Amino acid sequence: MPVRVFISYAHEDDGFRRELNKHLRQLQRNHVIDVWHDRQIGAGEEWAGRISENLAAAQIILLLVSPDFIDSDYCVDVEVAHALDRHNRGEAVVIPVIVRQCAWDWTPFGNLWSLPTGGQPVNARPDNDDVWTEIVRELRAVVDQIAERQAAAPRAGIARHAPVLPAPGSCIGREAQVSHLADALLRDPAPRVAVLGPAGIGKTTVSLAALRRPSVVTRYGLRRYFVRLDAAQDADAAVAAMATALRVDVGPDLRRRSLVELARAPAVLVLDNLETPWEQDVPGTEALLAELAALTQVALMVSMRGMAQPGGISWAPPVHLTPLGGADAEEVFCAIAGQDHRRSDELRPLLAKQQGVPLAVTLLAHAAQGNDLANLAEEWNERRTALLIRGGRPWDRERSWAASLELSLTSRRMSEEARRLATLLGVLPDGVAQRDLVALLPAGGAGAARVLAQLALAHFEGGRLRVLAPVREHLRLAYPPAEEDIARAMAHYRALAEVLGPEPGGRGGERATVRLAAETANLQAMILRGLSGSEVHPWIKAARALTNFARVTGHMSSSVLDKALALARAAGDTRAVADCCWSIGLIAHARSEDQRALEMYHEALPLYRHMGDVLGEGNCLEAMGSIAQGLWRHEDARALFTQALERFLRIGNVVGEIYCIQRMAEIALVRSEHSTAVGLYERARALCEQHQEVLGEANCLYGLGQLALKQSQSKRARGLYIRALPLYVLVGDVQGHANCTTALGHIALQTSQIKKARTLFEQALSLHRQVGSQKGEADSLLGMGIVALTRSQPKRASKLFEQALSLYQHRGSPLDQAGCLRGLAVAAEVRSQHDKAQILCERAISLYRQAGDEWAEADCVYLLGCIVMAGSRSEQAVEFFERALVMFVRAGNATAEAECRMKLGETALRGGRRREARRFFKEALQLSRKIGNKEYENKCILVLDYLS
Repeated sequence: MPVRVFISYAHEDDGFRRELNKHLRQLQRNHVIDVWHDRQIGAGEEWAGRISENLAAAQIILLLVSPDFIDSDYCVDVEVAHALDRHNRGEAVVIPVIVRQCAWDWTPFGNLWSLPTGGQPVNARPDNDDVWTEIVRELRAVVDQIAERQAAAPRAGIARHAPVLPAPGSCIGREAQVSHLADALLRDPAPRVAVLGPAGIGKTTVSLAALRRPSVVTRYGLRRYFVRLDAAQDADAAVAAMATALRVDVGPDLRRRSLVELARAPAVLVLDNLETPWEQDVPGTEALLAELAALTQVALMVSMRGMAQPGGISWAPPVHLTPLGGADAEEVFCAIAGQDHRRSDELRPLLAKQQGVPLAVTLLAHAAQGNDLANLAEEWNERRTALLIRGGRPWDRERSWAASLELSLTSRRMSEEARRLATLLGVLPDGVAQRDLVALLPAGGAGAARVLAQLALAHFEGGRLRVLAPVREHLRLAYPPAEEDIARAMAHYRALAEVLGPEPGGRGGERATVRLAAETANLQAMILRGLSGSEVHPWIKAARALTNFARVTGHMSSSVLDKALALARAAGDTRAVADCCWSIGLIAHARSEDQRALEMYHEALPLYRHMGDVLGEGNCLEAMGSIAQGLWRHEDARALFTQALERFLRIGNVVGEIYCIQRMAEIALVRSEHSTAVGLYERARALCEQHQEVLGEANCLYGLGQLALKQSQSKRARGLYIRALPLYVLVGDVQGHANCTTALGHIALQTSQIKKARTLFEQALSLHRQVGSQKGEADSLLGMGIVALTRSQPKRASKLFEQALSLYQHRGSPLDQAGCLRGLAVAAEVRSQHDKAQILCERAISLYRQAGDEWAEADCVYLLGCIVMAGSRSEQAVEFFERALVMFVRAGNATAEAECRMKLGETALRGGRRREARRFFKEALQLSRKIGNKEYENKCILVLDYLS
């Protein structure tokens, strides 16, 4: 008997239907299939009745999907609805054939296997015959499976009633897992496979999706059974639920009769939430599973909360479900809440709080229907996971996050120690380091962690025990930790802050930074909790202890110190107020928040003076000098550093002395006072070596590297940076690490290692953003812009230079801004925008002159000469080259001088002044040989040979 095929389509796609018919024609001639579509309705026939009759008789229903198909109410509401009903009952196989691009994955049939494979619609393929042939071959495989089942049915017999599978849920982002399960169910011998994972992760949804795969439908037909066991308290209750799904009549010997019904023909059996009877009745449930596993024609699939599988049978490797990725979570949310929400800025932050847990995302999406996401975000902040309930059914695990989670929390596998550890995980956002389990739960911490992991309430990751955010929020709201447990945890994290907090920036700082970075959110949570208690002074001290860590790494928000400062002010504690202001100022300055930093220093300085605290006073003056230096107020900065230095010398504070000297060296460097800068750096460096001040030594090496780079001594500069870099890493100073990486990127550029330079700049950009350094971020963007220019990408380069310029205007020097303008000028010149390039170059020259950087000014004047020369204005170009030459000679930059003399020779040659050209190229040749530049030397020799 031929397999009956029904084609559902929109009339606008009749051309596609005709093409498909042609390719199916031979199968019809051979009586393999019988195809029906509405063009076969005769004149005067009642068309709706004919469609319904043929749809009800079809074994394969093809949907030719397009925008017009989706737009057709009849196609979707009548034909698709009827087709899916029969598909879900196992009476037919529905296969979407995507003929034109459209958002079909949001439709009721969006979770079905579709053709053509690969995701491209028919009209997107260059060869229509090729794609239709591929589709027909796939259909033939489905037809053959149905034909085989038809032939076997009379021998095997048919069940009296078709099993009813639950309605399918959205299965976005699970294609790989569903395909894996479907493939497993088709293997011989019949498999035994478990789907494992935490609450709300989608185990039921994935299991049902696998049962509905066309290949599984054609293999097992009506004998696909789904058994819910969430109410089954033991093996007997599980048998009763299984018998109901099998349509076995209630009565004596129910277990045997159910097994006989299963064994009658090939079948697939899914036991959903098997952990419920298994936890209550381990021996009975495992005995039942052994009997089921003995049925060789029955594929057995179970879904279970947790990571453990029952014993007694041989399982295939389990399918572990993990949280959805961000894009898939967004698809799930918008498919329910509405596509308009994609444009909301609140969407991604809201979804991030669900950490990809499908049930949490789904319930939040239902709360978003007809709602504004800004309003939903406010409600989330008030109610948290209490918001995750649908339809006022708090007992339904599929409609309530709390109900779903409670099944795991009240599991018989849960121990008292595991419950205590779970309550702590509810208030520790970073989870718990495995090394800290003993400190937090002295008796049974490791065993408690194992239990939580086996229940999938927590998971091990990178040496830590973590919980997903929706789980943590429920634990925090519903299960506050015992007073003894929270007191122990708070004491542990306070000690961690006080012992390791001061170390970043000093020897051993890297170890402390790594340890503290993993605990940042925990430290903040515990200190804020302590600051909310009755005894706040130890917690103010703990908050301040983390100042260096926050300053050099960019970790920690200011909320902890802000609260500590407010409490110190309320208590009238002058010392605590001054110290908190100082700490907040340091962190704000490191994050480019200069105005706030100044406000804090101005509040702290008179307090330190009033208390007679010379060290505090010196620290404030030095910090205020650093801000003035960053704002290019060099004279103000020098005055402040001098005042600070006097105080540090008075009390013998060598560290303060070192940093003041270094700051003054940096000012001398940017003002091209090179000999002064060298003297100051060497003085500071001697103190660093004498007192083993690692960070200070790293800063000196970096500063000397900057000087060498400015003097075109790239090899020496690179050596200094490479010596400084591991010292910054050793003390955990991320900012210093980032600055060295940026500088090494510029050296890679100078030596034409373009790929390496790009990698270094990208690494530096990430580090600068981590610590919140806007100037550092701009430095990296500037370097990336130069890389883009070198790779002939002027448009990308311009975009990067503009981003950097915007940051420099907020936090940067005239020199920095000039560098961006110079880059924009080069990019404009590459795009033959000569006038724009000249204007930008002149703006850069003005800023270089303002900053007093003669070398950079000369370089930009030389560039301006090249720009006007490209515009065929040779006389004006000569003026610029001659101006640049004078400055290069004065600065002692032989490489730039040689290049400038070659350009003057080139302009003379263009003007027919051969003698003058020969003179310039001879001078350039002598300089090239002196500095060992073979490229310039060969160029000069070539031109001089021509002139001879």
